[in-house]
Amino acid sequence: MKIMYVPSVKDFPDAVRLTALALKKNHLAVIPTETSYGLAALASSKKAVKKIHAAKKQPAAKAVSIIVPSLKVAEKYGVLGKDTKRLVEKFMPGPLTLVVPAKKTAAHLGGKSIAFRISSNKFAHALCTKLRDAITATSANIHGEPDTYSSKKAEELFFGKALVVVDAGKLPKARPSTVYEVTNGKILRRGKISEKQIKKSLKGIILT
Repeated sequence: MKIMYVPSVKDFPDAVRLTALALKKNHLAVIPTETSYGLAALASSKKAVKKIHAAKKQPAAKAVSIIVPSLKVAEKYGVLGKDTKRLVEKFMPGPLTLVVPAKKTAAHLGGKSIAFRISSNKFAHALCTKLRDAITATSANIHGEPDTYSSKKAEELFFGKALVVVDAGKLPKARPSTVYEVTNGKILRRGKISEKQIKKSLKGIILT
């Protein structure tokens, strides 16, 4: 039986350090995000991403989105044109997820495209920054079931599957991020940032 470590987000530096160490060794961790608890793995690790699918009981072919600390890291996984960079500068960190063509380095994350965001949650952002890499941005739930807002519930769901659960208490329910497919200029999921705001920020820029 695996021992699950449950550091408090109140012990911020230690919680970040412990979680980063676990992810570097291809373990999974439940972390707070700006919306709900997320199931994090090192996005560059094929082994860890496979563990994500198994833990969530979801199809292995399902695409997994990522959280990045910067544009530089995002460029490791996706093709970023001027329009994408403009949207990142305008809205991130914030409630916007961008879908762009994927590079070969992101093939194990599923599909020909990759969805990424820079999280406005301090812990998630600090973790990515510590790792200097992307982490998976999937929600900490079983495939097809509701999102998780309680660290206690997350512990129950992923006991023996996640090595770390970062305790941030009960998270307030928040509206999910807007998901925007840059290449086709389409809103895939409506959220806090409107299509009008996106189009306005891209005014005068040729979409790639």
